[in-house]
Amino acid sequence: MSRPFPILPPARRRQVKECALTRFGFDVGKQARQTLIRRLQKGDVKYARKLTTSRTVIVLDYNGREMTFLYSSAAKDIISFLGPDAPETAEWRQSQCATPALPRPPHFRRDRVCW
Repeated sequence: MSRPFPILPPARRRQVKECALTRFGFDVGKQARQTLIRRLQKGDVKYARKLTTSRTVIVLDYNGREMTFLYSSAAKDIISFLGPDAPETAEWRQSQCATPALPRPPHFRRDRVCW
């Protein structure tokens, strides 16, 4: 028999909403939260990194800006929103700022000739 998914209590959801409002000026209602989670489940993310067995840092574009948040696979919900300079995404941000490598020249195959 499977266990039911844990549901975040109202106080925890209120704390997540306040966090999003202070860090992004973004009011996270039920519909916005569900949209973010749907996009995450579809794989429409810019960056994802596992922090623990159940918590993942996610970065995705939403309404023209990058949203960074912690997602719990156990609760199937957003735990917290992170600021743009969060240490959890520092490595990814540094790789984004690095100069892009020059494109590789096209590979030309020689005709295979048997002697």
